[in-house]
Amino acid sequence: SGTESTGAQNMVQLIQLRWMAVVGQISTIVFVVLVMGIPLPVADMAWVFLALIALNLFSMFRPRSEAGVRNGELLGALLIDVAALTALLYLSGGATNPFVFLYLLQVALGAVLLEAWSTWVLVAVTSCCFLVLTRWFEPLVIPGANADTLFRLHIIGMLICFVLNAVLVVVFVTRINRNLRRRDERVAELRQNAVEQDHIVRML
Repeated sequence: SGTESTGAQNMVQLIQLRWMAVVGQISTIVFVVLVMGIPLPVADMAWVFLALIALNLFSMFRPRSEAGVRNGELLGALLIDVAALTALLYLSGGATNPFVFLYLLQVALGAVLLEAWSTWVLVAVTSCCFLVLTRWFEPLVIPGANADTLFRLHIIGMLICFVLNAVLVVVFVTRINRNLRRRDERVAELRQNAVEQDHIVRML
């Protein structure tokens, strides 16, 4: 049906977002370690990326049930992404890491994709993760950095995070809204066909 195919298309969007997140995060880590000289627990982070890659491959190639992609499956996918982001943030400064605001991307996607109760679940989970990361995390060690340098790096990180959030929200919300419009057009067409068929039956 239209709803089921829309759910499948939205899951494809989440899979694509996960690929982009993996590539972007690995690129960021490489830059931070090799260019900025900031040590990170790369081996531990690699396990998170391997899990995300495995999940994406499974999501891409597993057979779809006749029920299609439901709200619970989309919520589960977003919660897994939140868990992966939380693990990476835990290993790289926790709530002091400016990329903590990538949680907002997950919430924004949830607001578009999910039923209302599921969106609030996502808000509660991301808020709890943020709170936990204010207390438990592996601190970043930046060799030779003074307070001014740390502040400047934090501002640059916030700028990058803001631009990344803004671009991804616009790109994916636009795609998802296009999927929803196509579904609505299909539903309207089916209703019109039903009305026309009913009219023909009455004429007979």
